[in-house]
Amino acid sequence: MERDNPFALFKASEYTDEEINSLWVDIGSSAIIERIIEPKSGVSKFILGGKGTGKTHILRYFSYPVVRLRNPEVDGLSLVKRQGFLAVFLRATGVDAARFEVSSEYSKKWQQLFGIYLELRLVEGAIDSLCDIKNSSDQDFDDIALLDDIKSFVSNKEMENLKTVENLRAWIVDQRKRIDIAINNAAFSGRLEIEAPFSVGSFSLPIIKAVNKWNDAFKGIPIIYMVDEIENFSEKQQEVVNSLIRYAEGMASFRVTGRRYALKTRATMSGGEENREGSEFSTVFLDDILMSKGAGKFLDFSKKFILKRLVASGFREEVLLNNKEVFDPCSFFETLPVTKFHQGAVSKYKLDSAHSSYGPAFIKTLETEFRAERIQSDPHEIYSTLVSDFPIMLQKLNILLFAKKAKKNSDLFGLAEKISEDARKYSAGESCAKYYSNAYGHYSTDLLAQLFREAKTHSDYPYYGFDMFVRMASANPRNLLVILNRVHELATFKNIEPFGEKKVPLKIQSQAASEAARFMYESDTNFGSETDKARKAIDRLAEVLRTARYALNIPEVSPLAVSFSESDLSEAAARNLQNAINYSFVFEVTDGRADRNSDRVNRKIQLNPLLSPKWKLPIYRRGDISLNKILLCAIFDTQKGEEFDVLIKELRGRWNSVFRVVHGKTDAAQRELF
Repeated sequence: MERDNPFALFKASEYTDEEINSLWVDIGSSAIIERIIEPKSGVSKFILGGKGTGKTHILRYFSYPVVRLRNPEVDGLSLVKRQGFLAVFLRATGVDAARFEVSSEYSKKWQQLFGIYLELRLVEGAIDSLCDIKNSSDQDFDDIALLDDIKSFVSNKEMENLKTVENLRAWIVDQRKRIDIAINNAAFSGRLEIEAPFSVGSFSLPIIKAVNKWNDAFKGIPIIYMVDEIENFSEKQQEVVNSLIRYAEGMASFRVTGRRYALKTRATMSGGEENREGSEFSTVFLDDILMSKGAGKFLDFSKKFILKRLVASGFREEVLLNNKEVFDPCSFFETLPVTKFHQGAVSKYKLDSAHSSYGPAFIKTLETEFRAERIQSDPHEIYSTLVSDFPIMLQKLNILLFAKKAKKNSDLFGLAEKISEDARKYSAGESCAKYYSNAYGHYSTDLLAQLFREAKTHSDYPYYGFDMFVRMASANPRNLLVILNRVHELATFKNIEPFGEKKVPLKIQSQAASEAARFMYESDTNFGSETDKARKAIDRLAEVLRTARYALNIPEVSPLAVSFSESDLSEAAARNLQNAINYSFVFEVTDGRADRNSDRVNRKIQLNPLLSPKWKLPIYRRGDISLNKILLCAIFDTQKGEEFDVLIKELRGRWNSVFRVVHGKTDAAQRELF
């Protein structure tokens, strides 16, 4: 049976109301979503987050038409009383805001007209809900009282002829169409000829008072205007939204969503007076909330999320459950067996051939440095002592530990023998020095990645398994869809049905992860020159992280993050870094890192793990690399390309040497530069 791709990328704005309900999954509990939206709070709220964090889905889920579909047996009035609020949803793109950005000479007039049009759209949504409430409820509704109250703040002769709430809706649609025609005509005539029926803030806000007179049951029930994708409004248009928030004063409240960078201004139309955080509005960052719930919470969410999509596309739930109480997507993906010293991966990908690459390279490094330091030890003998008769993973670990522990004036052969003896005990399962077992636990994944790079087979480091994909998604449902969409496309091309009888092979999974990374990097975030600069900075950051991971003397475990002092950022570097965060190329790590030489807490950021396959980097964050001012600015200031080239060359030399790094500190020459 051929099915549609259940992971195809559709925006929540393209879903039907039925799909908004059927695909809804709570993250952890409904209380979390309640805290995000706070529907009964009278304080307006900006809900900001990256693409795919569910902003549109959340707003629409709480809007009256979608709530109504979830409760078909309940009449509209009873439903609103039960909910305790009436929510109206509007997408910013539905206003076609660009039409109102015409002439700087008459910008104030166009700003006012935009505000009137926006209010018409908001009230139109509210009146649509009132019409449904009236038609579905066996109650008395005083349309005349509602209209009489509206006439007190809307100045329009045609209002006198309105008798019902349905008439009011038709009047609003007519006013909106008149503005559409006036704007179209202005494009040719250069004149905007329109009669404003009300001033900004005098329709959408006080209408709740009229609704209270329409039916007593509405007393104490607020109206919430939900405006989605605020980044599509210009700065002047956002001033209109800010003014409505400021004027609301308990009559209504707003829930406004957008990207992290969506807010262009806090100013209002009142001479630029600004709204204040904690007074007129509050802000919540959805990415931070989702990620703070932990990997386990998002994993549980992902299982329910994927199951709903599979069932909606035609899969039978009982087949997917396979006699289990909880859906387990992991069982549909091939994985590498968990074996001692990664022997399963070593055997499958023929990684033993890597020794012919790293062995000569290590010996050459020792020969060069021994000659420079006039050291008499034999590099070949040291190498042989470190690697003889050990699994290849322990050979790599022994070389790493030697590079980390070697000192110019020490007994180098004795050090090699000591590491070799501890390796022998660890390999045999005997009690060994704690440093050795800890080092294997810390570095084994990075060393395995090095083997993939060094093996003659040139196999790519694999990214596989549902759990790993969930980690890569970083609590972003859309990111997970991006990966699974690629898995589905590649598998079906090979005549393999994902979530069918045959597990998806490792090669397809890894290719899907790489394509998802490329999609996110090249296509999914494209906002012109600012994106290009942020992308260039991320290229440089990834180059530093990759240099660290594949170095002889790996400076940090699973390098995916960096830390630095905020004060070291230049203006250009700070701007590019902020854009990289806004476009979700990197994430801010909120706990930061304490500076070893002061009480200061440095900033810490990590690369988005969805991008990791592009550079064969880890997806789990453990260690972080500390950046000084020179390197920090060379990474994030795109004008410093030559400086970066010099610095990355120096880093390669430092991290691929034995004596140039001692206990994490560079020698005198390196300290001067770094």
